[in-house]
Amino acid sequence: MRILYVLGFLPPYITREIEAMATREHSISVLLPEDRKNSETADFWNGISQYPETNSVGIRRNLKFKYLTCPLKQLAAPAFRSVRFIKTLTRSLKEREFRYFVIASDAVTGMDHPSKPDVIHAHFAQDQAHIARIMASILKVPYTVTTHATDIFVPKCKTRLRRVLCGASRVFTISEYNLSRLAEYGLNRENIVVSRLGLDTTELPYRKKPSSPPVAVCTASGLVPKKGVHVLIQAMRLLQQRRINCRLTVIGSDPDGTKLEEYRKNTTDLPVDFVGVLNSKETLDAVSAASFFVLPCIEAENGDKDGIPVALIEAMGMGVPCISTRISGIPELIENDISGILVKPESPEELAVAMTTLLSGIELADRLGSAGRNKVIANHSPDNQADILTANLTQIVAENTVRKTEK
Repeated sequence: MRILYVLGFLPPYITREIEAMATREHSISVLLPEDRKNSETADFWNGISQYPETNSVGIRRNLKFKYLTCPLKQLAAPAFRSVRFIKTLTRSLKEREFRYFVIASDAVTGMDHPSKPDVIHAHFAQDQAHIARIMASILKVPYTVTTHATDIFVPKCKTRLRRVLCGASRVFTISEYNLSRLAEYGLNRENIVVSRLGLDTTELPYRKKPSSPPVAVCTASGLVPKKGVHVLIQAMRLLQQRRINCRLTVIGSDPDGTKLEEYRKNTTDLPVDFVGVLNSKETLDAVSAASFFVLPCIEAENGDKDGIPVALIEAMGMGVPCISTRISGIPELIENDISGILVKPESPEELAVAMTTLLSGIELADRLGSAGRNKVIANHSPDNQADILTANLTQIVAENTVRKTEK
């Protein structure tokens, strides 16, 4: 089966999926945006990610995302070259997706005919998914999309999101919680499939003997509100007032470092280290040496929240005991007092109590860490994820072939 991935960026968890799919002898191509300056998301992941380590995956950076914001006159030439796709062009104009059409048609024009995919797959129901939808229309093939968190919790345009979701042959998502949210967009329940992010625990360092004095680690990419770092700081103040010995390391930074510096200035009286952005190896090494990992996720004022944070999955996969909150899909990953500890979102008091519990209970921490690792091994295998995708994509391609034959 020939699968074309249309992506806005390539984080490690998608790389793992692609590598697992490639082992099933699929022919996989990946389209990524051209190198873009001042793209916060792309710059972040480009700095820490690797391309799939397999020769059976072809990667091209030729999606012209610059067309989304450039002056309209610059679209004249590429649009003229795409007039032959008049039916799709007409529909795109009606749906006010002309810029997406120009990017999609340009990508199709640049494809070799033998490389025409059987199915197109996008991650995140954002720009890349809208482009994938239009490419699928031009090529007359089905498309699918995997949804994660921000893309469905705080969409830029609900009408456009509904269009791309309802037009997909299958919508994959990372949690049962997300599945229930997707139903609100009018999707057929049978077209929604839970496919949990995969993680190969053999690639991770195993939990080291915790240091003394104890150190807690929090990985908060972007230092965005939904990570709940401000709640964690309040909890650290409570621990200090109660004379409980614990140091905190926070990994992550906002793009321009403004929030990072603000946190540093406001915590000079606390045993807290805001170390900024670390690469993947440095981050994993820091987490594996932690007494415990903590990520007190919340729902931001704009409705944004995490799905199931990859940082939590990684920490649990290393056998590090974890603390997080009862929000979104996190309770599907952490069973309270079984594979970790869950507290109420935005409750510094509950968070401080949970941290104290792990600091004072070595046997409990060991038990929760071990159970968490087993949970990740059982439910977050890249092979499981690839099996789910392969089964669904194979069915979709077969049904599409039958429809073409019947016409």
